[in-house]
Amino acid sequence: MTSTLLVTGATGLIGRELMGSLPQGSWQVHTASRSVSVGHHCCDLSRPEEAFALVDAVRPAAVVHLAGGTSPSRHALYESNVLATVNLMNAVGRMPSPAYCIVAGSAAEYGDASEAPIGEASPLRPVSEYGRAKVAQTTLAESIARARGIPLTVLRPFNVVSPRLPASTALGNMRRQLLGSEGPERTVACGRLDLVRDWVPLSAVAEAILLLLARPAPGQVLNVCSGVGIPVGSILEAMAKRLGVALRVVQTPELLAIPAAPRVVGDPSRLAEVTGLRIAVTAEGLAELLLS
Repeated sequence: MTSTLLVTGATGLIGRELMGSLPQGSWQVHTASRSVSVGHHCCDLSRPEEAFALVDAVRPAAVVHLAGGTSPSRHALYESNVLATVNLMNAVGRMPSPAYCIVAGSAAEYGDASEAPIGEASPLRPVSEYGRAKVAQTTLAESIARARGIPLTVLRPFNVVSPRLPASTALGNMRRQLLGSEGPERTVACGRLDLVRDWVPLSAVAEAILLLLARPAPGQVLNVCSGVGIPVGSILEAMAKRLGVALRVVQTPELLAIPAAPRVVGDPSRLAEVTGLRIAVTAEGLAELLLS
């Protein structure tokens, strides 16, 4: 008998990748987000009654909670990330046999970490409002899981890379500018290029989720990372090289002023130990992925 899977945030970046990666017939899948579409649960998880109604209707054996996201509004950040998670976890906690839950946190929870590489036990010192919201989300999810006996795994993906990245992200913005102009020289307005990040292909995040659905790891927090630090500028240069164009870089004051930790690189050892997944990246490979 096929088990029932509930995926929230199914229309988002990770959600769409996951839905396209699920093996046929492996799950009876129910999807939920605020979007309206046929065969899809339209649900505002920030409203407890809607979260309870969703879980009561689906009765899932497993939940992948990807709903959330960024916003310039602090209220919207906490509503979509924190309230939505609290309501969903409370709804799952009312089930006679609570579903296995995978909740997507973020490497932004670590912030400006002094440790390198960053392990799952590293202090949480977020530097952004988004990071603070994600800390509240995952901390409360873990608290509710302990109190309600919910098997829970928290995933903390590092910097996700995909050709579908929005222009609000550094790489998405650079990609848009490079492909949005013509000629042998392309101008790119950007912020700091010396920031070192642990870049993760979007497909690897989906693969980590699939591996956990096949072999649950309750009680774990897992970094989804490669352990390799690559500067933003190296990926920009690799994109320009792949396109065969010269770069003219203009660093703008507003983008330079955005607070950011100089280096954020994760420790992938627990991910490999628990799931067997090892993520290999290079600047050239990431550039190829972005331009695909």
